[in-house]
Amino acid sequence: MKEITFLNLEYVYLKIYECITGVCRVGGEGFVGLFDKIRPVSTILALLFIAGAVYSIIRIRQIRQNEEKEFGEIIVAKGAEEKKMQKWNQLLELISSDNHNNWRLAIIEADTLLDDMVTIIGHKGEGLGEKLKQIERSDFNTLDQAWEAHKIRNIIAHSGSDYILTQREARRVIDLYRQVFEEFGFI
Repeated sequence: MKEITFLNLEYVYLKIYECITGVCRVGGEGFVGLFDKIRPVSTILALLFIAGAVYSIIRIRQIRQNEEKEFGEIIVAKGAEEKKMQKWNQLLELISSDNHNNWRLAIIEADTLLDDMVTIIGHKGEGLGEKLKQIERSDFNTLDQAWEAHKIRNIIAHSGSDYILTQREARRVIDLYRQVFEEFGFI
């Protein structure tokens, strides 16, 4: 057997050039002739793809408009963030006052906010206690703080003025609510 000891690159390049320019015949025609036949098909396909893209963009806009009409509350919910922060700031003002009734009101209002948050997360039940029972500890790192704050709220709500609430205790309870709210980015 004869061994090839070199590669003639000039010959390889010449054959590539001949095939591209049409001197080399593939199926009776060169590559240039083949590209001439493919061009109309590729043009039609390109136009179809462009039309499909335009149609998709139009449909996506229509779907978004329908969603905005149907779920308009979600767009309004952006303003709810400000309302939650206003509510939280009002609670902080109540807890900072010298009136012990304001402290009680702040804790009760914070519990209402917690109930709203737990409902938004997706837990259902008659009251906050029932909703908290459904929550797994792995889903809610501050579950103990939520329970402790809710229990104190229940004592305040059921005992009324018989329960002696100090400002220090009220601030501690509000801080428990704050920890829960911050875990979920609620405030």
